[in-house]
Amino acid sequence: MHILILNAVKGWSGIGSHSIELALALRERGHNVILCSTEVNIKHAAEKFDLPIREIKLKNLADIRAVLKIIKVVLKEDIKVIITNLGKEYWPATFVAKLLRLKIIVVRHQTNRLKRITCWLLARHVDRVVAVSNAVTGALIAGGIPVEKIDVIHNAINLERFNPFAIDRDEVRRELGLGNNDIVVGTAGRLYPEKGGLELLYAIHGLIREYPSLKLMFVGEGPYRVTLEREAQRLSINDSVIFTGLRKDMERMYAAMDIFVLPSTCKEAFGMVLIEAMAMIKPVIATSVGGILEIITRETDGILIPAGDHAAIANAIARVINDNALSKRIALEGRRTVQYKFSEKAMGDGFEKVLREIFNPSLRGDNCL
Repeated sequence: MHILILNAVKGWSGIGSHSIELALALRERGHNVILCSTEVNIKHAAEKFDLPIREIKLKNLADIRAVLKIIKVVLKEDIKVIITNLGKEYWPATFVAKLLRLKIIVVRHQTNRLKRITCWLLARHVDRVVAVSNAVTGALIAGGIPVEKIDVIHNAINLERFNPFAIDRDEVRRELGLGNNDIVVGTAGRLYPEKGGLELLYAIHGLIREYPSLKLMFVGEGPYRVTLEREAQRLSINDSVIFTGLRKDMERMYAAMDIFVLPSTCKEAFGMVLIEAMAMIKPVIATSVGGILEIITRETDGILIPAGDHAAIANAIARVINDNALSKRIALEGRRTVQYKFSEKAMGDGFEKVLREIFNPSLRGDNCL
């Protein structure tokens, strides 16, 4: 089957990563998949994995020029299904699907409520809505999307790429200016206030006297970086804080870490970076918000803490540093969790089922969630 995946995201994020992993999973099942994006990191990943990509810049939901380009690609490539990811894509993609009698699947990555008119569109004119977590499903149902139109398919990662045994940890640390004996606490994602970077910074400040070899590594970029850098300087811990910027080699960044923390204060829809770190056999600490609760089982494959509490972050980090048995156990269980629940195969199987059902609705049972 010929499938087009639209992704008009700006900057690298879990949504971009999802599109690449989905394209690979669908290709593995024999489908011909074409990506449509202008995001440089999606293009780089597409080239790396030999995935065909078309550069169409979608400015807004009324971008007629982009719509015409999408129609041209659909006709030329004999596309049968459009998969779309961002709100501004919903209306143009649905218009193209209706015009050319295609099937359309919307993947919803956010927990925020949609506008009433957008909910009407999804409820009446989209074949299926895929939520990346039950937290997203709750927001969709609250907006009026029929439960029978929603499928929960969690995000996934490529376990061959995130293989802790294939990377030289010491080499990466040398590259980053880290010592072999440094205790490296890392986080990853866009640098925004709601990602909890400030709380993590305060936690490290509270621990550094007891653990002088402690280092904090921020992987990612965003407008909040300036604030974090200034606060690190004000706290006199700037020599212990590293900002790597945006990286294309995330697996190597996780390899350099000893502990991974996701300190989000917002209602995370999922937490792609969390499962990446777990796959790299890193002990993880995360706030108990949104879709994170669908990834971590408390004290089994990670440690859950309240959001916005820097003292709780500090206590959890100290626990992992001081309790080697705990650290090893949750790290190994984390890898097993990803292998079982968040692999490319699991996501691919979920989407394959949805594809079969939208072309043959009689296959869909009552237990859709």
